[in-house]
Amino acid sequence: MALKKSNKVSAGNPNHKLPMNKTIPLGIQHVLAMFAGNITVPIIVAGVFGQTPEQKIFLIQMALFVAGVATIIQTIGYKDIGSRLPIIQGTSFAFIPIMLPFKAAGLGAVFTAAFIGGIFQFFIGKVLKPIRHLFPPLVTGIVVLMIGFSLLKVGFMYAGGGGWLMNNKPELFANANHLTWHLLF
Repeated sequence: MALKKSNKVSAGNPNHKLPMNKTIPLGIQHVLAMFAGNITVPIIVAGVFGQTPEQKIFLIQMALFVAGVATIIQTIGYKDIGSRLPIIQGTSFAFIPIMLPFKAAGLGAVFTAAFIGGIFQFFIGKVLKPIRHLFPPLVTGIVVLMIGFSLLKVGFMYAGGGGWLMNNKPELFANANHLTWHLLF
């Protein structure tokens, strides 16, 4: 019995195109989720390093600008760079626990170290395929879990009302209003 080939594209197919009434809300949801993740890291960094509001705004703008450029490079690609898939790039929470001990060195030193680390990662990416077997899902999963655990302190502090409230009005920190708000939303 010969199998009949269908012209209809299945919903599980990655090339399946959604109708516009589904595409637009899903696109807006994707951008909003990306936006929240991209502005949270500069806000935390600015708070840790005691930056002025103008410097905080500049950090947020630069994070969004670089995320946009990286997203275009990842989506469109250039030679061997980029996956050519609709992947949104952005800031990472992974470096925050590592950056905190270097508060005394200043934000410039942290950015310089991140830049040097980025160059190093670029070259490691070229030799990653032969050593990929050293990073099974168990190892990478544990690393991601530890990053999450190290950020719990920051999350609990913000759920309680934030660092300013904790330092200046400790009687209001972690009251029922703040905890209920963060528990529900």
